[in-house]
Amino acid sequence: MQSITTHPYARRLTQDLFDALWLEDLYGFRKHCVFDSASNGETVLKVALDELRSLHWSGRRAAGLRPFRVSDRPVVLHGATHPTDLNAVQSVEALQSADWWLDRSGRFSRFFRLAYVQAAFSAEHEHSIVAKLTAAPDDLLSWEALSCLKDRPFHPLARAKDWDGSDGTAYSPETMTSVPLHWVALLRDNLRGSAMTGQPLAELLLDRIERDTLSSTAHAHGADGDAWLWLPVHPWQWARFDWDELSATAAHIDLGPGPGSAIPTASLRSLAIAGNSGMHLKVSLSINALGAIRTLPPRYLHNAVLAGACLESLRRKDAWLASNLLLCDENQWWALRQHDALEADPGELACLIRRYPALPGTRLIPMAALPMTSADGALPAFDHLLGCAAHEQEAWMLFSDIARALLELGLRCFAQGVMPELHGQNVLLAFQGKRIAALVLRDHDTLRICRPLMQAQGVTAPAYVIDRGTPNTLEPDSPRELLAYLQTLAIEVNLYAILAALAERYGREEAHGWHIVRTVLEDCLACVPLPDEIAAQTKTLLLDEADWPFKQVLAPLLGRPSFGTGMPSAMGRLINPLLTVERNE
Repeated sequence: MQSITTHPYARRLTQDLFDALWLEDLYGFRKHCVFDSASNGETVLKVALDELRSLHWSGRRAAGLRPFRVSDRPVVLHGATHPTDLNAVQSVEALQSADWWLDRSGRFSRFFRLAYVQAAFSAEHEHSIVAKLTAAPDDLLSWEALSCLKDRPFHPLARAKDWDGSDGTAYSPETMTSVPLHWVALLRDNLRGSAMTGQPLAELLLDRIERDTLSSTAHAHGADGDAWLWLPVHPWQWARFDWDELSATAAHIDLGPGPGSAIPTASLRSLAIAGNSGMHLKVSLSINALGAIRTLPPRYLHNAVLAGACLESLRRKDAWLASNLLLCDENQWWALRQHDALEADPGELACLIRRYPALPGTRLIPMAALPMTSADGALPAFDHLLGCAAHEQEAWMLFSDIARALLELGLRCFAQGVMPELHGQNVLLAFQGKRIAALVLRDHDTLRICRPLMQAQGVTAPAYVIDRGTPNTLEPDSPRELLAYLQTLAIEVNLYAILAALAERYGREEAHGWHIVRTVLEDCLACVPLPDEIAAQTKTLLLDEADWPFKQVLAPLLGRPSFGTGMPSAMGRLINPLLTVERNE
């Protein structure tokens, strides 16, 4: 018998598979499902593939948005012949053969197989990552490594990092090992971005000895004059960049690998600089992750500068934001000019310097690290913050504090007509002991704006450069559409992942966590000064509306004819998770 638990993360990957299929109702998945009771007390989920075949998943029923928890038992394929045990990958291949499965490209099983293999790789490194966290809890990189063990919640393909068919494990954050930067000299006239005087990247990223080494190399190659800028490139990207496709911008001088090295973080293209904990280098990386190519289009970098300035203006306008919100500095960037039009440039050779705010006496923790559950069922982030002997009530109290900070941030931004992308990778919490001292935002290029609402509040809207040939989600037309990004990314992805992990650890129904979210949200709605024209509607949409927007990811990924730089997604609908819980549980 071939069990689905061929590695410690196999069951959770299968759970993500069911959750995504059910929540999104991919290709009408729910109508093909029947829950039956088994003689051993378990529940069997029977998924009809066609008139003759069905997949049987063992587990138990659960209340809430995700009505089934898979067990460690193998999935069983029932058909015209004898039942056959399947592992997780084989069960996906069987799903793809269902007569109701619309995509026939094989893309889903290919990505799931990648995710399965890479989940095994993550599981192998769990012990060393948790040990590093215990030894160096003040190092942001320790928390970045922990968050990579979870990846994007409720997404079975999130771990599928496609390195164009090559082995990318050397560049994975799980190993916590440094990779050498590759340097190339480019003509300044062929670059976009920040001030071009001197060699700013070498000054920022290298120590004195390393700068001297690079300077000697550049001199030996005739690239030390004022006409040249030295740009760091990810070594994988350098090996695959095709200079032959360029013409006027093709002038370059290869300075080789090193000096300088960096350590990949959970996002892969953001690299921690050895010896400089307050700075990250974000580089172009043409891998496929979450259905998007991870290059750095210059329009994104340009828009991030404008978005950061917009958020800073809101901090000056709102006392709570001034006291509780801090921003990473993402104003310095450089990119090879590959097209005349900024919006058309793909950003295949580009980089950004990210500076973290100085916060003495605090510990920065990405929210993506909070729901990470180890193979033995522990929650390392909560155990570290509260102590392994902490009572359950303390964990839920901390969750309440986290939810309050995130939701008040989201609502105060919404009141001014903007919404940061508040998923767990973009939001960091600065802890002083168990207390949240501040929230820190990074990746400002995804700040969404509602121009009519901003205008009504006297807030100047950033003049984004947008490729109108692709779907524009940066500028929703109405407050309702803008609020959807709080509901989906901040609540349904970020907070839901944390409350689900806590509920599983303590044997609770998820309604307990949703009760906390509703209570906090009601309190925030009472204290955040929303404009009169949207206050009542906002409260209704959040607390009373029968359903909420829901960010679909599978159907858009499977339906995309080719991959671009934006993650494929679409808005669906989902039952309002706050309707079934009341303030006084």
